[in-house]
Amino acid sequence: MIAALRRFVATSAAVAVALLSVIGTAVLVSAPSPAVAADSASKVTVSGQGPYANLKVTVSQTRNLVNQVLKITWKGAAPTTTDTTYAANYLQIMQCWGDSKNGPDPDQCQFGGSSAGGPGPVAGQQGAGAYTNTRQLNYGSKLVDEAQKDKMPPPSSTGISYVPFRPVAGKVIKFGNWNEFYDVNTTNEVSYARTGPNGTGEVYFEAQTGLEAPGLGCGEVPAGKSGATTGRKCWLVIVPRGDTEVDGSAYTSQPSGMLQSSPLSASNWAQRLVVPLSFEPMGSFCPIGADERSTLGNEMVAEAITRWQPTLCQSSSKTIYGYAQVTDDTARAKLVSGTPGMVFLGRPATGDQVPFDQKPVYAPVSLSGLTIGFFIESQAGDAAPEGVRESDGARLTSLNLTPRLVAKLLTESYPDGNSRFAKSTEGNPFNLGADPEFVKYNPGYKDLAFPGRLGDVIVPEALSDAAWDLWTWVGQDPAAREFLNGTPDNEGRYGDPGFSGMKVNPNYQKMSLPREEFPKSDPFCQKFTDHPDNPLCIQDKHPYATDLHSAARSAARGDSLARTSWDNTTTPPAYKKDPPQAAGKRAILALTDTATAARYGLVTAKLQNAAGRFVAPDSPGLLAAQATMKPSGVSGVLSPDPATKSPDAYPLTLLTYAATVPEKLTKAEGQDYAALLRYAVGNGQRPGVSSGSLPAGYAPLPATVRAQTRAVADAIASRAGTSPSTPSTDGGTGGNGTGTSDGTGNGGAAGSGGAGTSGEPSGPTSSAAASPSTSSIPSGSPSTAPAAASGSPLLRTPDWALGAVRYALLIALVTGIAAAICGPVLPTVVPRLAAGVAAWRTRDKTSPKQER
Repeated sequence: MIAALRRFVATSAAVAVALLSVIGTAVLVSAPSPAVAADSASKVTVSGQGPYANLKVTVSQTRNLVNQVLKITWKGAAPTTTDTTYAANYLQIMQCWGDSKNGPDPDQCQFGGSSAGGPGPVAGQQGAGAYTNTRQLNYGSKLVDEAQKDKMPPPSSTGISYVPFRPVAGKVIKFGNWNEFYDVNTTNEVSYARTGPNGTGEVYFEAQTGLEAPGLGCGEVPAGKSGATTGRKCWLVIVPRGDTEVDGSAYTSQPSGMLQSSPLSASNWAQRLVVPLSFEPMGSFCPIGADERSTLGNEMVAEAITRWQPTLCQSSSKTIYGYAQVTDDTARAKLVSGTPGMVFLGRPATGDQVPFDQKPVYAPVSLSGLTIGFFIESQAGDAAPEGVRESDGARLTSLNLTPRLVAKLLTESYPDGNSRFAKSTEGNPFNLGADPEFVKYNPGYKDLAFPGRLGDVIVPEALSDAAWDLWTWVGQDPAAREFLNGTPDNEGRYGDPGFSGMKVNPNYQKMSLPREEFPKSDPFCQKFTDHPDNPLCIQDKHPYATDLHSAARSAARGDSLARTSWDNTTTPPAYKKDPPQAAGKRAILALTDTATAARYGLVTAKLQNAAGRFVAPDSPGLLAAQATMKPSGVSGVLSPDPATKSPDAYPLTLLTYAATVPEKLTKAEGQDYAALLRYAVGNGQRPGVSSGSLPAGYAPLPATVRAQTRAVADAIASRAGTSPSTPSTDGGTGGNGTGTSDGTGNGGAAGSGGAGTSGEPSGPTSSAAASPSTSSIPSGSPSTAPAAASGSPLLRTPDWALGAVRYALLIALVTGIAAAICGPVLPTVVPRLAAGVAAWRTRDKTSPKQER
């Protein structure tokens, strides 16, 4: 049943994505999304045995898991030999399924996929023994595992014996290291985990559900078990490797001077440490036959909504709240379509978008931020001192970025973010690490080098309000604006004699800001003599991510998404997807939201605010910025103020609003959507990892903001099922909800502003005192105009809102697709399923030479 369902979903998703590439991406109901190191109650430490008795391994979280990143740390191990190879003394880590209480068997483990790239992290640079990252069990006549002899699987036609892979469902794979269930681009195995000189180490491990690892089935719920509180359990297996081989010989006696055998070989497997992993249920965690209320909206709220859904549908009302992820423009169009349901967006519908007889209400539901998450491992440059070299491969935890540095990354102004052969960036530093301006703010990177990397940021393709806010922050900074206008680093008012003279890529010079997207405007394509008709262009070398989620997950996997390996064996020949970057050599930046960054264990950059301070996107930084938000011109809605001089404010802090038109709802719909809002600002603001809680990466909303949302919930419940002309009888918030702001970002207390009759916004709509001055509103923000004769506010349409109408005709299609792909019963999102389908189609068992 599960396999059939998966095939149906994959096929449907492929069709859906083709349509949604125009209008956004649909998100289906999914299980909660915890963050790395967030659940101390389920942290587990296990100890080794025998020669590894001193080894203690700690896993940050073992319950309530979904597809996320876990932090694994250890102590008491022998230092890895050496700092340039994995010759001996390291850990090998994998995820397995298995129903035995004692743990899994080797044939139930996902391992061997990385061997497609050769032995070791980078063949020829950081090597390891030939069979150490494989499932192969025979290593030549001079190395035999006596413990394996009696249970050696039958060999293939080439005489090689492999540990079979026995999937949770389906045919056993008898031969080979990778198969249709996993390969080099999808496996989560950690083939080599380095132990430092002090006997400690750490890695970040991606826990995979049955969607990412169908051969393991973790989190899947058996048919007929609707409402299950947990899904299929799985295992984390750690195999420590010492300095002796399976026959007891020293690693130095091997031909390569390295350990040779697979961790799945019986003698190595006997030393394993196992940790049980408990997953949130996939599939039908909501009661069958319950009422469903559709919601759709932007990605900033996705982690919170998917965390709340299972708890909401198990409440007394048993209501299912479906969720489809779409662009903000699509959400605005849905809001004023006449069948609004409930939408989530960053900016309100304004001006001629709103029919005169419709009065949307807005309720803040989440406070988070846009961030640049990174996965960078220390990589010493050629002239680095020995002390720096000792840290090679260690994960870096600090990154400061100014608006000008971000502008450089987003405009293909570094050759490694474009091409080293492109004339447009000739003479510029190759990448961020080579830029003197960057080193000025990040002195710890002075002796490091990242050839071919850190030239750009993985960004999503879709239009978004979040992109608008990022470009607003960049554009308000004089130094960034000067750079974008064409002044080289060391020639302008904000230059520095030590800077490189770097200049903007001319294809971006004087670009208009703000904007809703991240253009890739340089037309350069690199040509090759063996395939001159297929040059390597920016969309292959530096492609877009599907969304913020896929950008973060890719970065966490060390996956740049690049397709630079020419494969002439396919029909037609094409550029093949590159494997993830090698362990110890990873350096990737990704634009994402704070909650998704936390889910995938990404460290987040500190951004320079208008006060000149570098501020992290943590709760204090988010709350400080929220307190400085300004009225948007639409009652009840605040806008970020990236120009605020508050020293503690994180500059890309974003409030996400739930919105609807109460009079366009039935009474029952109004009650259900009101219940959703009350939960969102009630128990939904309690941080945690279990179902129903607030994921890491969100800041709990201040009390006054929650009060605003409760007042809007009361107004929705009261006004739903009435005609627009029917007076409101609730005495609470009407019109657009709470309509005042005292400049602190609190948005007013419950019932303030917005109270009145007939659902009209309270207070004047044309008075200068009723709205901020136009100089305080970022370009493109909604501004208040004189009221129309009808009494409804007539608002100017901002630039960011003009495109919304083009999505209106497709909204029903979006929602229909989401429902067709099993609606609330599948814990995933259409873009993520589509990414899996794309990965499946591009899988190949060869590893052609990568283009450079």
